Amino acid sequence: MQKIERGQTLMKRIFTIATAILLVSALLMTLTSCGGSDTSDETVEVYSTEEAEYTQSAVNVGKTSEEVLAYFNSLVNGVKADKPIVYYSIEKNVPNGSLKVTKQGAEDAEEIDDSLKAINDAAKGIKDLVLEDIRENSGTINFGDDNSEMLLVKGESWASELTAEDIDYAELKEIGDQYFITIAFNDLTSEEAQNVLTKAFDLRDKEEILASEEFAKSKEYLALNDYDVTYSGCKITATVDRLTNEITRLEFFKAANVTAYMTGAGTLESYGDVSVMFTLEDKAYYEITWDSGLPTSPVETAEVK
Repeated sequence: MQKIERGQTLMKRIFTIATAILLVSALLMTLTSCGGSDTSDETVEVYSTEEAEYTQSAVNVGKTSEEVLAYFNSLVNGVKADKPIVYYSIEKNVPNGSLKVTKQGAEDAEEIDDSLKAINDAAKGIKDLVLEDIRENSGTINFGDDNSEMLLVKGESWASELTAEDIDYAELKEIGDQYFITIAFNDLTSEEAQNVLTKAFDLRDKEEILASEEFAKSKEYLALNDYDVTYSGCKITATVDRLTNEITRLEFFKAANVTAYMTGAGTLESYGDVSVMFTLEDKAYYEITWDSGLPTSPVETAEVK
């Protein structure tokens, strides 16, 4: 009987701390709404156009980062203003290999403390269960409907206020009848991200997260004292119909490398100070259709005599 009770107590502790870990993950997912997969390894088929007549672009774009970024800003901000049809797919993920719980000060150690091995094993499985309901969100915004709460930056009338100083580079490639735009960012600290990424992504303020009700509920078992985040691999890609000067596809990607500093309390006091590390991958994809799909009124198409 004592063995059973000890086993139940241990599992309760494991579940509690793993749930707290996932609470950090779930809340930090609200730091960003960026997404879109890294397309650097993808190839684009280019068909021979030797016999085809070249059609001039509606807008000729310069090649500097400043010129490409200014062009991108004007197009993506137009999506919010003109309200075309938008299909969206947003994905969030925490790779198992990135999730680790260690004693504070031992974050770089190759071996995990024996007392934390069960917690590390349990956290990965529970994480997948929790992420199941929030891993992917998709839908369609109809023509003319308000899109400010789904398109980045949420709640704003604009989608990008990026400047050349905010990015690593912006480049444009012309292939066939399309422009392919890539905007890449340098690695950023949490403080730097608040000054840069908020111009094109959704980020929650650090103090707001630390003071959230969700963490207050877990303090009797595990208290979040602070956390550090470094952002890496941030990238925006866009596809533009160069003949109509309309953006047709947007992809966002960002990885937040998180280290949360937590302290066990109550029945978990024996765990002391622990560090919870994981990488949050945030991806978003938008496909944009500028034709409303509605039939044109006969009055609009009638010839004026």
